[in-house]
Amino acid sequence: MDSQTKAKTALERSVADGSSWEAFCDQLRATGRQVQRAEAASSPLDQAEGYRYLARIARTALETFVEFNDPEFPVIYRPSDEIIKIGGDNPDNCYQKCVVDAKREYRIRGRRNTVYYLSFISQGNNYGKDGTMLCTGFLDGNDLEVEADGRFEIHIGCERRSGNWLPLTEQSQALLIRQTFAYRDREQLADLEIECLDAGAAPAPLEAAQFARNLAAAGQFFDGTVRLFCDWSAHYQEHRNQLPLADQELCQRVGGDPNILYYNSYWQLAPDEALVVELDSVPDCEYWNFQLCNYWLESLDYRYYRIHLNKFTATANADGSVRIVVAHRDPGVANWLSTAGHDCGTMLFRWVGLADREGIVHPQTRVVAVDSLAASAVATDQ
Repeated sequence: MDSQTKAKTALERSVADGSSWEAFCDQLRATGRQVQRAEAASSPLDQAEGYRYLARIARTALETFVEFNDPEFPVIYRPSDEIIKIGGDNPDNCYQKCVVDAKREYRIRGRRNTVYYLSFISQGNNYGKDGTMLCTGFLDGNDLEVEADGRFEIHIGCERRSGNWLPLTEQSQALLIRQTFAYRDREQLADLEIECLDAGAAPAPLEAAQFARNLAAAGQFFDGTVRLFCDWSAHYQEHRNQLPLADQELCQRVGGDPNILYYNSYWQLAPDEALVVELDSVPDCEYWNFQLCNYWLESLDYRYYRIHLNKFTATANADGSVRIVVAHRDPGVANWLSTAGHDCGTMLFRWVGLADREGIVHPQTRVVAVDSLAASAVATDQ
């Protein structure tokens, strides 16, 4: 029996005797201790959200590596949504993903509809391997060739094609699609479907050895994702209530959009404090947004609380500047964001499609007494 056959037999045995499942459960248990790190937020709310976060990441890990892991019959699914949230998910985004094989060719057929921003990235690696999710190809939705009725096709593969082409390389394993709303309640997402151009008639029956490999990959992704973003939250505490420019190379290594400039940090406020985030001006850009997250880098629940603003939803001052106020209660001023019951967490600011990165405007922050904001608002009204 050759080594490959022996390895397959061992994997099949691990499914039959339950050891592959036990190893997956052991991985969940071991990684779960990250919630108890000494520097982690320790309130009952933060700890409950921490364990809920583990359950959510386990769900998306299983979907990614067990349910939707056949590159011959790819499925576009949502790895992060209004419930499952990863790494500072943008509340204005619909994230979509599917697995691919660099040896194959694919075609996306779609209709552009009215969503404000659209981008496609091919990716190599995943957080379960070395904490990276490298961009191996990029297609900006602004560059799409679209028919008069809004329909388009995208060829996906290693071989360059005319028209809309999303490159793959030998390292490519997945596609990540970002659809970004200016106004979520007014726009329609692009309709997308994908097919493998050399697929068979139907998927093969589930193989035990492949299931064991997929389950192990899900456990590794779970561990890598949780550890990566717990490390980020710990690092951000070094500059709490500030918004320094992030390491852009690092952001790209973990799956960032090349069109985006990121600022990541940590916020913490007493009951009588407010965090003021100010832009002296807004440079020429497609879009910007600012958002609040909990300690685990999950966006706060934007379904029920106003926890983010963007270029279109924020109220600007007469001189073009913008002031955003983060506080536990409404101080009666424009651009107030709720902390949704939290006293600390993480936060992000994004510039998207800056026309001139040399002329960038950096957000400035300061902490003030929340009553001083209410008093200034009354004085202004008088």
